[in-house]
Order: sequence, then C-alpha cells, then structure tokens
Amino acid sequence: MEKVKQELDVMKAKLSSTQLSLAEKEGHLTSLRAERRKHLEEVLEMKQEALLAAISEKDANIALLELSSSKKKKTQDEVAALKREKDGLVHQLKQQTQNRMKLMSDNYEDEHLKVSSPSSEQPNNHKPSPDQILSPLLDLNQNRSKLKLYISHLTSLCQERDPIILQDFAPPPAYHRSDSASLHTQLQSMTREQMEAELEQCEREGAELQDYANQVLQQIAERCPDILEQVVNALEDSC
Repeated sequence: MEKVKQELDVMKAKLSSTQLSLAEKEGHLTSLRAERRKHLEEVLEMKQEALLAAISEKDANIALLELSSSKKKKTQDEVAALKREKDGLVHQLKQQTQNRMKLMSDNYEDEHLKVSSPSSEQPNNHKPSPDQILSPLLDLNQNRSKLKLYISHLTSLCQERDPIILQDFAPPPAYHRSDSASLHTQLQSMTREQMEAELEQCEREGAELQDYANQVLQQIAERCPDILEQVVNALEDSC
C-alpha cells in the first residue's frame, strides 16, 4: 500500500511539472500570436495608406485631364484608362479593409479561446474559477465596445451619404444597449455561474455585431466605394 502511495505521489509530481511546462509553452505561443497579429496590422495599415495615396493620385490626374476640355480621342482614352485603374485600386482597398475587419474578428475568437482552453485541460469535474474568466471576459467586452463604435462611425457615414443605403438593415439589440462603466466591479461580485452566463452573452453579442459590421461594409463597398477612405479612418478610430 505504501509503495502504491509513493508511486501516486511521483505521478502527481510529474503531472504537476508537465502542466507547468505546458502552461509556459502556451504563454509563449500566445505572445508569438500577439506579435504576429501586431505585424499583420502594421502591414495592412501600410497597404491601405499606399492604396489611398494611389487613388488620390489617379483622381488628380483624371481631374487634370477633364479640366483640359480636350475632346481628343487620346485624352478620352487616357481618362477611361485612369478610371479603370482607379476602380481596380478601390477594389483592392475594399479587400484590405475587409482583411482588417477579419483580423478584428480573429482577435475576438482568440479572446474566446483564452476562456475555453483552460477548461478543456482540466478534469471534467473541474470548471474554471471566476478569476480565470474575469480577464478574458473584460477583453471580450472591450472588443464588443470597439465594434459598436465602429458600427456607429459606419452608420454616420451612410446617413451623410445616402440614408437609403441601410434602410433594409437593422443593427442587433446589443448595439443599442449602453455599456456599463462599472462592469469590472459588477463582475467581481458575480458567482462563477453568473460570470459564465455573462460570458456567453458577450460572445453572442460580439458575433452579432461583427456580422452586422460586415454587412454594412459590404453595402458601402457596393453602393458608394468612393467613401472607403473614410471607412478606413473609422476603423483606425475604433481600434
């Protein structure tokens, strides 16, 4: 019996060591992912700036040729060619903007994994403690607030340009729900079950807001692509 107990103690020690090593590697992997995400954001931002500059240059050249009032076929062909090139650049800008929104969505999913991963590593009868849920939940709530701000910017742009753009689209209920300034204090007073329920609601609302933001962006890209530069600026303001 004593020998079995000793073997169990050894196994427990090995298990504890393995779990510690796994946690360290997971932390390192999380840091690498964050660094990679930062680099991706910088690359996408530079691409957007380059495209915006190229579009502005095409606009200037088109305006210059049109002001010349020349009816020559060569001039008209040059204007047509510049407009085609501009359309291609606008399409690229639309793709880059969608890529940045996807990156925002991926950030949201990563925050979800911070919560779901620890519970999957624990025994079936052990659930994450409130402290393990608190930080990821606050991050998810922050991401939800950023999405609401971004949607607000996009909605304002559409209203200024043409209110009809969004006449067939209604934001999800979460968009109209005000954020609580004392959320951190409220969460600390919650039980684990209450925090899990709050987490589920935050995940659901975040997904709904992300879907709606994608729909609005698609409408802008299809009906008024010339304001994509303002869309990029709105994305910068909400990050």
